[in-house]
Amino acid sequence: MQNSLLIQAIPYEDESPISFLLRTTKLNAHSSIFNLIGKENYHSIIKESLNYHLADEARFSLVLSALNIDSDYSLLAFERSKPTSRSPRTLGAIEIPHELLELNNIRYCPLCLCEKAYLRKLWMLKPIYACPIHSCFLIDSCPNCENPITSKAGVENCASCGFELDKAPVKEAETIETVYWFIDVLNFNSNKLFKQFAACWNAFNEFFKFDGTNTDLKVFLSVYEYFHNPEISALKLSALINSKIRYSHPRVQLIPFFKYEQFFKTHIKVVEKNANEYKISENSIARKLRNHEIKHILKVSRFELEKLIENDYLNLGKKELYRGSISSIDIERFIMGLNNEDKPTLDTIDAIAISNDQINLKQICEILKINYETARKLANMGWFNSEENYLDTEDSKKYSKKKLHEFDRKYMLIALLAKQINVNPTNLVEKLASIGITPVHGPHIDSTPINIFLKTDVQDINLKKLDMIQRYPTRTGRRKDTLESITTNVDYYTLKDASELLGVSPNKVAVLVQKGILSKDKNNPLLIQIKANSLLNIKNKLNSEDYLPYIDAAKLLNCPINWMKKYWCETGFLHIEDLVYWKLIRKNELAEVLKLKEDFVTGAEASALLGLPHSHITNLQNQGLIKPYYLGDTEKKVRLFKKIEVLKFVIQ
Repeated sequence: MQNSLLIQAIPYEDESPISFLLRTTKLNAHSSIFNLIGKENYHSIIKESLNYHLADEARFSLVLSALNIDSDYSLLAFERSKPTSRSPRTLGAIEIPHELLELNNIRYCPLCLCEKAYLRKLWMLKPIYACPIHSCFLIDSCPNCENPITSKAGVENCASCGFELDKAPVKEAETIETVYWFIDVLNFNSNKLFKQFAACWNAFNEFFKFDGTNTDLKVFLSVYEYFHNPEISALKLSALINSKIRYSHPRVQLIPFFKYEQFFKTHIKVVEKNANEYKISENSIARKLRNHEIKHILKVSRFELEKLIENDYLNLGKKELYRGSISSIDIERFIMGLNNEDKPTLDTIDAIAISNDQINLKQICEILKINYETARKLANMGWFNSEENYLDTEDSKKYSKKKLHEFDRKYMLIALLAKQINVNPTNLVEKLASIGITPVHGPHIDSTPINIFLKTDVQDINLKKLDMIQRYPTRTGRRKDTLESITTNVDYYTLKDASELLGVSPNKVAVLVQKGILSKDKNNPLLIQIKANSLLNIKNKLNSEDYLPYIDAAKLLNCPINWMKKYWCETGFLHIEDLVYWKLIRKNELAEVLKLKEDFVTGAEASALLGLPHSHITNLQNQGLIKPYYLGDTEKKVRLFKKIEVLKFVIQ
């Protein structure tokens, strides 16, 4: 059942979905979003979008449909990479983990709200703790009643006391450069870096949560220091852990960082090297530890931990079962050798027998009849469920024999298949593809470095059948260092070759194909073969003298990249050539803006010239003391002031 609205709000490009619905609610004289949608529709939408938030595209689209609002507005919401409630949301090419989003309460900049009364989508990201335009802290609780600001009322008033939110006092953020850096991470970097950022955020957030000091600002500044001054970051963590040494053993305090140990190896070493002596006392805090946490603390495998508990090496008796609820103090006693003398301490754990279910790389080679390098690649991809034992050498790592046999029963490697039927492996993949047999994993499918087939697909293949295949398509791309001599009407490039030519990973090339920036051969579903003309097009743009990188343009304009987007891109002066991993600006357009800036300044630049808050120039305008000029080729205009008129106030 659809509602007929009297008035529909027009969304802003950077508006949050909650803000759009709140403004629509107010325009139609309803008291809440719930009343706007209607009880029957609301419950129906919840059933159809379980585990989704109103800010997620799946649920937001249902609301738009129920209100008979243009479905194109669904672009305001977050897409979700997976259906679970804690799945990452996508923002451009970046996947943002659930932990980095503020979905329940509202955060806002009073100066932005004063300029235009809507909530920006960017404010929903926890690392954006300050407004990048006005350099002031975002507000998340009502300055009048101190209650959290919720989405129960409109965007202009507190739902609890009615306070006008744009009247809130402004507090300057002196560390605003950290916010600019985070925006750069969002705009110009890969998911790989962002995953590291998210891991660091989660680790520091969990660490500070122990004593309730985990504010978004504190967590973010710790993450920023991790990336920009890792040595100081490690020393500060060591000092913090020593400051809490009377409450908990250093290795227990390090639990949040063990979860992401690949990023915190140096931090962990520094902490352990500088750790003060810990003694169990009445101040010691008991935590309930889960299995994976105890494994990290004791540096043991899952099997070794089970043996420790089963044989009561931890001296737990019958009071604890292996259910992930062992007290941290019991683990500390074991670490410190305070158990009975006939029980081993941490130093003698190596004597515990290794599980019969574990196997090393050399044994994998023997069972699968493959070389060591192939076995190593498969193991690194996680096919055999590596059990970490924290030893240094690769030969000592153990893998699951059960997983290995599951792999052997289900899959066939192309090299082994060629060996079994006594054929040359060259072009064997293409030969099989010509009769409809394709690998399920491979370098041209999902960047797996080895072609892997299902055994059921290739079990009937023999030399006689292969000899009957005389004509079949092959990969025609050829490796080059440049694209200057491409014959664009026939040539294709493999995923790997395109990756090398563009200087990005194969996964990024696949994303460029998915986004339509690169074109592939649609007649060959087996291989991702990039059309040479599309590759030449992107390469020419990257090398062209007519373009320069987005970030370089911001530097020439002497403004942060978010300001450049707001003032010069959204107003039509500059057009972004968005190639996902490269954002380009035309030099001729930039030249026009630079020429304009010889005589004009933006409001932010005018305030900087005067050495006063951003609101001061607005006050001068409201008093009629200075004239604004609104310029631009779109509905959005940039407010400019003549530089000579601004300088008069400097002289005064």
